Amino acid sequence: MVVALIVSPFSVDAIDLPGVSVTFHDGKKKEFCRFEAETAITPEQQARGLMFRTSMRRRTGMLFIYDRDDMHYFWMKNTYIPLDMIFINGRYEVVHVHKGARPHDPTQISSRYLARYILEVNSGEAKECFIAPGVKARFDRMAADH
Repeated sequence: MVVALIVSPFSVDAIDLPGVSVTFHDGKKKEFCRFEAETAITPEQQARGLMFRTSMRRRTGMLFIYDRDDMHYFWMKNTYIPLDMIFINGRYEVVHVHKGARPHDPTQISSRYLARYILEVNSGEAKECFIAPGVKARFDRMAADH
């Protein structure tokens, strides 16, 4: 199974969110998922994440972008939306999927393995798209400095 992620940097001034497209197939393009996601690149964007938002459209999310593979920890303390967190390493492989992170839960959620990118989507969407560890990802249109 192959997953392709097409990423555009988010601009605060943008009217339409740039997209993160996720496609998956087993040699033939049988199904398609598309996520439009904001990017969280700066420490301030990453600290805020999706906190305080009360809803998120289907097939939208947030992509956290880091400079290198590392262990990453998230929590849901001020987050109102149940999420799936997709952890992707610098070789563009999904290394872990944390499904069903609960709103307001202060428990740390670990990447479990070294990761560079984390895509947060609505709970249940990772399963719907068959996104699982070992799936390869492809990123297009990344910010020039990443």
